[in-house]
Amino acid sequence: MNVEGVGEESITDFLLWKWALIDRKFRSIKVSSFTRQEESSISGADFEMEVWLVGSKLNYPLVFQAKKFVKTYDGYVNKLNYPKNTKNQMSTLLKYASANSRIPFYAFYSLPDEKTKAMCRHNDVEDCGVFMAHAKVVEEFADGKHGRRVSKNDLLGVSNPFHCIFCCPIAFRGYFEKYFPSIDGELSEQSLPEYVRYLLDAHELEISEERVRTFIKEYNLGKFRHIAVYDMRELEESPNKALQRTSR
Repeated sequence: MNVEGVGEESITDFLLWKWALIDRKFRSIKVSSFTRQEESSISGADFEMEVWLVGSKLNYPLVFQAKKFVKTYDGYVNKLNYPKNTKNQMSTLLKYASANSRIPFYAFYSLPDEKTKAMCRHNDVEDCGVFMAHAKVVEEFADGKHGRRVSKNDLLGVSNPFHCIFCCPIAFRGYFEKYFPSIDGELSEQSLPEYVRYLLDAHELEISEERVRTFIKEYNLGKFRHIAVYDMRELEESPNKALQRTSR
């Protein structure tokens, strides 16, 4: 709110840095820092981040595009149809997710107000700044199905605070199915790619730059600015214990 020039990329960088500081179960790499010196074959990231939530039985591979929505009204329909009302950015996200068995989301960096209501009615959104909405639902706003004058709170109303994933009693027990029913079977058993297993097991100080560069090339990870992995196996196996730890 006080530094209007800060864009989505810088906000994401800050959030992932803070996340890594407070939780050792989180690992991430800033892909753009490894591809910066590459030749023109790297034209820039298509997506803000890929986040793997890893459970003992089920894994959730989420792909995010990020938008900073602060004002009550700010031409949001046009912004969702970026660039130049082509909707190319959103279409790229949806096509990639469909072709690669990922779940597409929008991360809204926003400022809730007294009228803001997320989908979860048990969560006070007053201090929240990061919300997530399924991209297929957001597409309806881009296509004008909710009119051309869409407010910030209209969009936040189809989202949930990002942190809900980690403190909800039904995390890994139907959370996504309950709040994002439009995923339409996108949740399926998925084996972990080698780069995800590597980040999951490697100590932060032991991550090899050479190995990461190999993964980026082999898995075409230059599409992302960040790759993040979070170990939720303890939460999946013992939600009450994990919830108590989170509340502390």
